[in-house]
Amino acid sequence: MSRYHMRDIAVVFLFVFLIFITLRKPYIGVSAWIWIALAYPAGWAWGFSSSLRINFTIAALTIFAYLIYKRKPEIKFDGSTVLIIIFWILALVSSFLSESLLNDLAWAKFSELSKIIVLYFSAILILEKKIHIDTVIWSIVLSVCSFAAMEAVKYLLSGGGHDIAGFNGHVLGDRNDLAVAINMCIPLIIYLISETKHKQLKLGLIALLILNIISVVGTSSRGGFVGLMVIALYFFIKSKRKLLLSTLIVMSLPVFIASVPSEWSERMETVSEAQSDNSFIGRLWAWKVSVRIANDNVFGNGFYGTQDPLAWSLYIDTIDNFGFVDTPAAPKGQLPKAAHSIYFQVLADIGYIGLSIYVLLLVSLYLRLQRLRKLAKEQSLDWCYSLSSMLSVSVIGYMITGANVSLAYFDLFFVLIALSLVIEKRILSTTVPVTIKERKNAYLTG
Repeated sequence: MSRYHMRDIAVVFLFVFLIFITLRKPYIGVSAWIWIALAYPAGWAWGFSSSLRINFTIAALTIFAYLIYKRKPEIKFDGSTVLIIIFWILALVSSFLSESLLNDLAWAKFSELSKIIVLYFSAILILEKKIHIDTVIWSIVLSVCSFAAMEAVKYLLSGGGHDIAGFNGHVLGDRNDLAVAINMCIPLIIYLISETKHKQLKLGLIALLILNIISVVGTSSRGGFVGLMVIALYFFIKSKRKLLLSTLIVMSLPVFIASVPSEWSERMETVSEAQSDNSFIGRLWAWKVSVRIANDNVFGNGFYGTQDPLAWSLYIDTIDNFGFVDTPAAPKGQLPKAAHSIYFQVLADIGYIGLSIYVLLLVSLYLRLQRLRKLAKEQSLDWCYSLSSMLSVSVIGYMITGANVSLAYFDLFFVLIALSLVIEKRILSTTVPVTIKERKNAYLTG
């Protein structure tokens, strides 16, 4: 039996197991839903299992399990939920009004966004306890970070020759997108390290953390590397052992510089020479086209707004002196480019109103997490304080590294919003003292 058939059998066994456990515990279904969306198990399948609609089945069973579940938690929405609904409506209107030549692809993207929002609602309806939240965090880490760790091992064994990227056809297929996701997940690994009492498991998580850092470097993503530096700076500022960390960094720099291939060093050097870099100039063209599209279309051009050949050809010849940054004129026949920024992506796709809602979601998420840190500290919930802090770092990583990738409609972003809402409404909403024994019992009963 070939290893490809073994993969198929493993995928099928996993599928059956997830079906069984989802019907018993809906929060496992939510976690499995997230894991499947981020891990992309279909990418591992080569034969008969590749035709299984794993994510759809788990999603449907999760919703069904919630509907028949007797002890449903109280429904609590907030302003972010309202903003998400408005954002979805704007995306729907934009898709209807779009005259893009890529309208079929745009509707497929709208369908993906709709599924993500269904996931969001499922999460805020079902998750209610620490064990639920921890299970979701583990599902995120075991999806993105386990893949990144395997890629990092290949990168090390090849002496830096292995090109790290995701599966073709997956939301994280592009190396820049993968780097963003890894940066968002690194703080979650740190949270799990702080919460894990098992020594061997803690060591495994530390190894996973190191491999994920290497994986970001191995993607050769300049935006990903900048994001990694921002996250490192955050932890350095918060650290109480700055001298020790500074010494370790200085000692490890020569080893790091000697180990990375020359191509990586040359690519990172272009970060400080952005305006003379062809790749960055292409991004500037796409950003300017995004602004022109939004100026002329209240609801944007629909999904893949800048990649629409019609819109691109209409504006590309008029942008060289447009905006605050001058750019060379695009050559004749220049093919359309993706927006390469979550902000300009939403601007071109859904317009200024959509971008305003999107930025509000980002800012309100960060501010809420800061508020939750304070509340958790007041209520002496150390795990909640730690998680809120790490989720804040994830959001910062997304806001910064997302400025360089087309990853606006990313599952993980909406999952972070859902987790923050669950923490606020279900974990920290009560000020009634809870004993250690009661907390332990609540955690174990799930």
